[in-house]
Amino acid sequence: MTLLTASSPRTTRRSRQAADPDILVVAVFWHPGILGLLSGAAVLGLFAQGMMITSIFAYEDKNKGDDGKTVTVDPDAAADLQPDHLVDAKDWSATPKRGKRGRSDSFTEIKKRRRKRDFLLFCAMNFALLQSPYILTQFYRFAWKGCVDCLFGATPQQLRDVPAAFALISTLGIPIFSHGVGGILFHPKEWSFHHPGGGGSMHVRFQAIGWTLLAVALLCQIVNLIFGTSFDFLLHSGNLLGWVAELLLLYSLFVYKGDPKGDAKAQSHDRSFTELIVSIAQDLFITNMHWMFVVWLILAPFGFDVFNFPNPAATLFAVGPVDGGICLLKTLVVFSLPSLLLPYSASKGELGWAHPLATFVHYSELALVGPYGLFRDSVIELEEKDGVYKKDGCMFAVAPHGTLPLSVWAVWFQRSDIFDRVCLFFGSQVSIVPGYRFWTGARGGCMPVTKKNLMACMKKRQSVALVPGGVHEMMKCQPFGDDINISIKHKGFVRIALQEGFDLVPVLMLHENDMYNNPCKDLQNWCYKVMKVPMGLPYYTNKWFLPCSNRKPLRVVLGKRLKVSKSAEPTQEQVDALHRKFYEEVVRCWEKHHKEMGFADRTLVYVQ
Repeated sequence: MTLLTASSPRTTRRSRQAADPDILVVAVFWHPGILGLLSGAAVLGLFAQGMMITSIFAYEDKNKGDDGKTVTVDPDAAADLQPDHLVDAKDWSATPKRGKRGRSDSFTEIKKRRRKRDFLLFCAMNFALLQSPYILTQFYRFAWKGCVDCLFGATPQQLRDVPAAFALISTLGIPIFSHGVGGILFHPKEWSFHHPGGGGSMHVRFQAIGWTLLAVALLCQIVNLIFGTSFDFLLHSGNLLGWVAELLLLYSLFVYKGDPKGDAKAQSHDRSFTELIVSIAQDLFITNMHWMFVVWLILAPFGFDVFNFPNPAATLFAVGPVDGGICLLKTLVVFSLPSLLLPYSASKGELGWAHPLATFVHYSELALVGPYGLFRDSVIELEEKDGVYKKDGCMFAVAPHGTLPLSVWAVWFQRSDIFDRVCLFFGSQVSIVPGYRFWTGARGGCMPVTKKNLMACMKKRQSVALVPGGVHEMMKCQPFGDDINISIKHKGFVRIALQEGFDLVPVLMLHENDMYNNPCKDLQNWCYKVMKVPMGLPYYTNKWFLPCSNRKPLRVVLGKRLKVSKSAEPTQEQVDALHRKFYEEVVRCWEKHHKEMGFADRTLVYVQ
């Protein structure tokens, strides 16, 4: 880095007096005056903090033997140890220790109090050391500068640049020390620098606010360092925001609840930064694709002309009624093209002329629902060998329906070896959205669920899949509730399976209940109750009402293939018996897998 001399002019920064010398911030450290002394002290303070942090990681636990295993120590002697070095506190919880005011405290309670004390000590030390450079420079600037400027020759430019640089350095240290190091110290087993959505609701809230303020603080300080302000408004307000952000991030450590314990299948691994960005893009697109066509349709009468290439919005809000009607007619024609040109097919890629679209569809599926980004860390558990599910003549029944069961496409893609020859049946309302209609038609292997379509496909002995709970089950969905509701109201799928001799396989999608929230559910419930149609605003959100999913990883169980004997005219007793057998298999799959997949605190409930 080249140091500028006093004669180096700078015309790109804020205006100054011509006589003021210019100097890079780093030159201050070699300044002979009080400013150089304070600068060096501040840097040494940061260096000392780094050395202390390093000593923590290099610390060797004296309670561990040569083989690395923990050695049991006497409870009284253990009271002097740091909380993270205690050995199974539950083993000593029965040993009382006299606390303040004569109360008898268990060893676990003492550990909690000392952990809180250590946390407060860390916060105070971290905050004081991290902010000391800025505080020192401000103290010099406002308390001493009038007395010693004439003695030590500090320039006005140095008085501007040094606090600005130290404020930026202090703020950059917040995520490293307060968030990163603090998290490792107090939550060594569960903590990772990036854990979106984990740690409990309070932790997530304080993290969100803290990181937002931190970003604003950094922006203020960078702009101030480059351009400057007459009254240093950005310098001081940015540093104040940094202090608040630091306090919020520190408090988020205190309320952090950690990740659920248990089998590795229940754990969600951290994404890289690139994969995080990809997952957000996937989530926003998948959740809101239907809105693109809704907005398109609304804007068409106001002049949004899709045929006006390359700028369809050139005449937006600048057309009369006739031209607006023509634009609307063009839009309706475009919306109808997928239905006219891409008829549904029960088999994937069966239509020969659709093959030019096969590559596009494949890479679209890979980009949106592949095993990375939003749908990485998937667990799809099979109760049978792969070959059992691949045999034709099988009906896969998916439950629960969920608010918006789009993740079924991820299951179908990630286990394409099983589901490529399985025709997926869905509600006819999906066809209303041109984007969905184009994709399902170009892909093949997708059909609207009607009895006629279902029977026609089954006559060819091609395996099928559907969601028997349907809209009734969707209306019973309670995201993050204590119960996961599964509707047992419908028996028609069982009757059809008996008539065609199709084996039944339950597909239990444990994550689906929590994937989306529905803010307009009350309106949908009212419409469904009155008109038997769940009309309402198609606005699906996460639990914070943002237009994306709750980003739950796939947790799917394929149950055993239940053998079904064909009966052209099944009796009601046969239907009821198979219906009961099917949902008993659902319960068995739930009882076997729900704990290891992270749903130990939930209950499976059947509703009529």
